[in-house]
Amino acid sequence: MNRIESVEKELIKAILQGEYLAGSQIETERELAAIYEIGRPAIREILQRLSHGGWLTLSKGKRAVVNDYWYGGNITTIVDIIEYFEQVPDAFVLYFLELRVALTPQYVKKAVTLNHPKVVGLLSQTDELSDTPEAFASYDWKLQKELAGLSENPLFALVLNSFEKAYLKMAIKYFESSFRRSASLSYYKKLMDAASQGSEQQAEEIARMMMEKSYMLWEKQLSSDEKIGVRFKFDDL
Repeated sequence: MNRIESVEKELIKAILQGEYLAGSQIETERELAAIYEIGRPAIREILQRLSHGGWLTLSKGKRAVVNDYWYGGNITTIVDIIEYFEQVPDAFVLYFLELRVALTPQYVKKAVTLNHPKVVGLLSQTDELSDTPEAFASYDWKLQKELAGLSENPLFALVLNSFEKAYLKMAIKYFESSFRRSASLSYYKKLMDAASQGSEQQAEEIARMMMEKSYMLWEKQLSSDEKIGVRFKFDDL
């Protein structure tokens, strides 16, 4: 990790830990350069990166303002949060599973409508799937990306691409349970049957039911505190 990445990480950590509150201003470029012992051009680059990532709002001639990253951020913000943790918070996985409930049935339906033979080919690969969290995570990521591509709506693929590193971390965590691996394997088989028949409506319903089931299975293991919100483990940063 180079110095720019290191300082960027430190600033994100400070925001996550509440050292900089939403709506507050951070130090000037000159002050940050002195604090982190790095040149002002590098600080300027870091601030630009944090702005693109949804962490800060920049205005010419003024100090950068800290965003409420949950509401003023973007997909990059989400990816940044997860990439700074060795272990993805359980509640964050729940948030992502809820997002999949909304997205996955839509691109599955379109993929089957437009390219059902290719969908069948993808799902037939489960016959050789090893019963490990890593194997299931890798296959599920490949499946989601290719289904999104086969839907021929580029926005689905763009959204998923933004989650690649985070997705694999979360998927490995999710597939640690042999029960969840078994449930997913059953889902793949049912989805393949629907795709073989070219039934986009059935495929959509199967996908929706599985995404809702995944959400409920994960939610059951969370404590009441975790359901209220993400509890970040800052020692992992």
